[in-house]
Amino acid sequence: MFAKISTHGSIHIPLRYNELKVAEGKAECIGAENFLKTVDRLSMQDKIDRFWQRSSLNEMVLKNSAHISLSFGKNDVLDNEKMNRIASQYMIRMPFKDQPQLIYRHYDTGHPHLHIVATTIQADGSKIHLRPKHLRESIAICRELESEFSLQPNRRSTTEDLATFQVQHAQKVVYGEPDLKRRVSDVLNTVVDHYQYTSMDEFNAILREYNVVANTGSENSRLQKVGGLYYHVLDENGDRVGVPLKAGGFLLKPTLTRLEEHFVLSQSQREASRERLQTVIDWSLAGQVPDWNRWREDLQRDGISVVFNKSKKDAEDQLYFIDHRTKSVFSAHTLGDPYTLHAIRERCRPEERLVHEEIPSQRLKING
Repeated sequence: MFAKISTHGSIHIPLRYNELKVAEGKAECIGAENFLKTVDRLSMQDKIDRFWQRSSLNEMVLKNSAHISLSFGKNDVLDNEKMNRIASQYMIRMPFKDQPQLIYRHYDTGHPHLHIVATTIQADGSKIHLRPKHLRESIAICRELESEFSLQPNRRSTTEDLATFQVQHAQKVVYGEPDLKRRVSDVLNTVVDHYQYTSMDEFNAILREYNVVANTGSENSRLQKVGGLYYHVLDENGDRVGVPLKAGGFLLKPTLTRLEEHFVLSQSQREASRERLQTVIDWSLAGQVPDWNRWREDLQRDGISVVFNKSKKDAEDQLYFIDHRTKSVFSAHTLGDPYTLHAIRERCRPEERLVHEEIPSQRLKING
């Protein structure tokens, strides 16, 4: 059994994610604690109203919700009633005993797992502050519940394993260097949960900064049909090289399902970063018309990397902006017309535009 905890500025983010899964037939709401009605009688409005009532007790709190996932072993046999009891015991032993909470069973992966949506605002208006000690306690609670409910032990969540895979300092991966998988693992631990991205292309824009790329398979391939994901190391030309590494083989489990969940959560979480990024780009292009190299160097000083990519045959050239200060990535298309590759080229010096019109079609990073 493995637990993952995240907090959000709005209860609507995790609630919407889980309800969308229900609408898609990939999940069901199997439990509700501290609601006025039983789960089978709750309407969507009932759920929203209950969470709103509790959140309104302290509107100064920036993060008023918790989204917790509990994953079990593939061999664990769990009906909804048993899942509910496990989720309830977990929340009682964590500081969520009397909190309104909804339990969703998901069916979109090969192993049984559930999600819990809860508010961090207590009945007296105070906030539940999740500290590092609670994360350590969560690991111990998982071990206890494994024993009590005869669950398959999950070694990947032990403190020893977590210490072993703790990121020391992620660097660009160089194919041929020793301990390659550990280097890729450091990159994934640096990026997966700490940057905001809303698509596989944006995710890969960050990974390419480290000479790594995620691959979901070609259209109609077996890998794509089963929802699999591999990670590849890139050589100096941006081409995949060496043996692919299966997502499930990393302690972090950066699978496609996990990334897709992150896509949804990032949609609103990164919006505060958009204005800063647009402002910095506008400022870098103001005044004297810059040349291409000076423009990207100015952005680099502000913590923004510029990635140019043409990943598919006959696909439109794509420009990505990675803001390492706010840990968010936006495609130029997402930012708007003034920030597209064509618009930026037009605002650079004529001789620089000519040079970049001749950029070969292969994958290229313009930030060096």
